[in-house]
Amino acid sequence: MRVKAIVLVGAALAISGCGSQGEEAGGDAVRLMMVEQVQPTSETYWNAVQYISDENGSREVTPQNDAEWERTAEAARQLASYGEQLQQPQYAEGHGSDWMAYSQGLVEVAGQAEAAANAKDPAKVLEIGGTLYNVCSSCHEKYMSEPAGISPSWPDDIHEAN
Repeated sequence: MRVKAIVLVGAALAISGCGSQGEEAGGDAVRLMMVEQVQPTSETYWNAVQYISDENGSREVTPQNDAEWERTAEAARQLASYGEQLQQPQYAEGHGSDWMAYSQGLVEVAGQAEAAANAKDPAKVLEIGGTLYNVCSSCHEKYMSEPAGISPSWPDDIHEAN
């Protein structure tokens, strides 16, 4: 049995689009932003730290140099920016009153994610990645009419069993 990192599992379900209550107003803009910006950026953060166990044994994937840590921190900064954008009228219009709280939650956890990456702390990056997943999932439970079907991009050396 192969166990994949929680961050990869989170990527399978997280940030693929919010929709149901805001479909008429900002739903299309939100979905486009999620699919084209938020999802890939989240995956960059989640994929930075992984604990993989498969037929070849167990291994840990972590940023190996300053550039990789900076890419992880930059992903967090971008996520914070997306959270701010989601509070703008073109995205918030037509959504429930809690939309702003969900969007601000993304801003706040992204700040924690950036701090973890700047500290070069793999355990904290993994922990905050889980928190990020929870923030996204909470919004999706309320606003995503149906999953968009986006799955994580697994590392090249991981293949599903036939």
